[in-house]
Amino acid sequence: MQSGPDASKALRQIVPESGRAPGAGDNSVAEKPRATALLPAFGRGREETDKSRRTIFIAVALGSALLVAGLVWFASRPSARTGDLRLEGAIRPGSPEFEQLRDLLRVEFDPDEDALIGPTALGTYTVRMKPTVRNFTGRTVSGLEFHAAGLDLDKRVIREHTLVWPQEIEPNKVSIVPISLNFPQDNQPASLKLDLTGVRFK
Repeated sequence: MQSGPDASKALRQIVPESGRAPGAGDNSVAEKPRATALLPAFGRGREETDKSRRTIFIAVALGSALLVAGLVWFASRPSARTGDLRLEGAIRPGSPEFEQLRDLLRVEFDPDEDALIGPTALGTYTVRMKPTVRNFTGRTVSGLEFHAAGLDLDKRVIREHTLVWPQEIEPNKVSIVPISLNFPQDNQPASLKLDLTGVRFK
């Protein structure tokens, strides 16, 4: 057992001045910086993923809202106006021949009995009219033209539609013509109007 200055030198050689044995704890010292460096990166990655998901959800929600808005507009848009559809070769009101047909080609329509109103899946309302046409002209009808309108309490037009019905109606036969009008939920018609605006014979 050495003593004195030589013993102190021997101890310094065995235990480095840093206070730890040679090679002890080298791995643990190297691992700690890597672990602490990974944690902030992992947190940023999760935050970026959350932002990406949030962006996707917002885009899907906006797309769905636009789609629903488009469908609602399509269902509640104004119906075709008079003149959009025309029955070619038709006899029209104001002509002598049309006036002679008034009692022979009868259009029977009672809004209280021949019309139904009901909601649609898009929140609008549809009015379905079913006028009855009786042909006593002695000739085969090859087409009819109707003008239908929904009116408010002041008799102003809310929606109107011109329908061409190209079906044949033989003499002494009866036909029911389906006509539909779409109305917004907050503007339903107070009354309905239906006019025969054209007749064509075979």
